[in-house]
Amino acid sequence: MKKLFIVLLAIMILMTSCKPLTDVTMRPDGQLTIDNGQLIIDDDAGRDELGTPTDDVTDEPEPDGTFSALFGPPGANAAAAINSPYGALYNLTDNIFVYGKRVDDRVYPSGTVKLLTALVVYDALPQDFIFEVSSEIDMISRGSGVAGLIEGQRVNMEGILTALLIPIGNDAAYTISVNTARELSGSGGASNRELNDYFLRLMNEYAQNLGAENSSFSNPDGFHAADNYSTVRDLTIIAAQAAVNPLVSAICGKIEHEVRFESGGTSSWSNSNAFLTLENWDIRGLRTAYTDESAFSAQILADVDGKTYIAAVSGSATAAVREQDIIRLLQMARDGYDAGVITVFDN
Repeated sequence: MKKLFIVLLAIMILMTSCKPLTDVTMRPDGQLTIDNGQLIIDDDAGRDELGTPTDDVTDEPEPDGTFSALFGPPGANAAAAINSPYGALYNLTDNIFVYGKRVDDRVYPSGTVKLLTALVVYDALPQDFIFEVSSEIDMISRGSGVAGLIEGQRVNMEGILTALLIPIGNDAAYTISVNTARELSGSGGASNRELNDYFLRLMNEYAQNLGAENSSFSNPDGFHAADNYSTVRDLTIIAAQAAVNPLVSAICGKIEHEVRFESGGTSSWSNSNAFLTLENWDIRGLRTAYTDESAFSAQILADVDGKTYIAAVSGSATAAVREQDIIRLLQMARDGYDAGVITVFDN
């Protein structure tokens, strides 16, 4: 009798301490949880999209600006496709972004700003306009890369854009800025600083009209400044316009080029964009850039399987990471990663 009582008492204690099955719930990530916080994990829980075990079993949201991996091929992890913190793959043929990573986060554009400078002057002045190099070349910041322009030189549109885009021609950027503003404003007596401010207003208006709405450009050469910023999306929109501009696109695709000045003499420059000699890819041009603050960035125009793409990265830790990520983006194009979720440019 005593043994029976002990058995019955044990059963009662066990029943009162157990939770009913109805307290078990299913989490959105496919895991079961009991309301005391203990997890009962199913066969797929604790694995990423590729089935690789991971210590983190929480369902973290994507960073703002990152397109969902659902827009890629099955199993693709879009956010982890590149190591650079910011990047995009843009299908210029079909006018769509097909991959993006933090494309709306603020970045420093560095020398890729020169594409915008080139577009503004190309559309603002006649093709036979002659630029005069003067004291505006002294406006460059210490440490700037230059084309080596000399006061008194006179150069045509193709020549000045070549000096801007093939070397790191910050001096050419200010010659473009001041000459363009002086011609358009009619302010012959204005200072170089005032004329440059006029050109900057043109740059920002041009960018806004393209749809690059989250940028602020405070100089024509991309030298670092706190108020000189953009996003990968905006920079890619600008690069897309540059890619369909016949002169700008052609210059960016030259490995080297010689310019003959109207005032006499010639200069020859080699392109600072090493992607032009990348093997196994049909690279057509555009820009690479670097500052300490922006790290390594690039906007690369390439033909892949009958379509034209822009592969863009920003904030790459090293030049090697930048190159690897550009190749990864182009490989995504080659592999058919082409879901296209946003139309941004009408060519």
